[in-house]
Amino acid sequence: MHQTKTNNNQFSIFNIQSQDGFTLIEIGIAIFILGVGLISMLTIFPIGVDSIKKVTQYSNAAVLTESAISYLKANDVVAFVGTNTGSNTYPDTDSDQGNPFEDSSGNTIFAQYSWQATVQNLSSNNNLVRAQIAIFRNFDSTKFGAGTADFTQTSTTVSSVSVFPSWLTSKHYIRASDNSSDDKSWYRIDSVGTSSSEIILEGNFLGTTGAGLTFSTTKDIIDIYETMFSKR
Repeated sequence: MHQTKTNNNQFSIFNIQSQDGFTLIEIGIAIFILGVGLISMLTIFPIGVDSIKKVTQYSNAAVLTESAISYLKANDVVAFVGTNTGSNTYPDTDSDQGNPFEDSSGNTIFAQYSWQATVQNLSSNNNLVRAQIAIFRNFDSTKFGAGTADFTQTSTTVSSVSVFPSWLTSKHYIRASDNSSDDKSWYRIDSVGTSSSEIILEGNFLGTTGAGLTFSTTKDIIDIYETMFSKR
């Protein structure tokens, strides 16, 4: 009987140790789960930071666009376009120049942002103007991609592209910057086909068909807004 009691006590002690402690397998599993969670957090963190950055930029662009629209209204952009049927950049007619955002005293605000409006007469009586407002971050025309290509009216395909900048991808922008082009608006790129020498636009090209037109590309546009102005 005494021997049996001793064995029972040993069994009880063994059970208590098993319940209160952790085996190597359990510790290994815990470390594995912790590692997976840590790796997941490290993977998601940059995505979250990038998403917040984009949301901030889009929010800033929306606010700054209102400032650009107010400028165009105050300076009577319809009168500026007049009888011109072509496409012009405004207020600086040099399409390689961006316009800083300024306060009422003429001081530059949001220095990293700038804007450019492309304006075009849409009516025979010169009373309606289409305006495309592009909001740039760190505008620098020397970093624009450049080449020649064939543009076709009402088509999304830009063909015979002479050169592709190494950084060019979908969601970047292209425009026919040739002096003979009647549409210098920016178009968002849907896809880039280096093997077929083609760029596919998200929307139809609205200018006149032209072969071997000089083009510009950029990755610095945050967003683009389009609106209309009528004669007051």
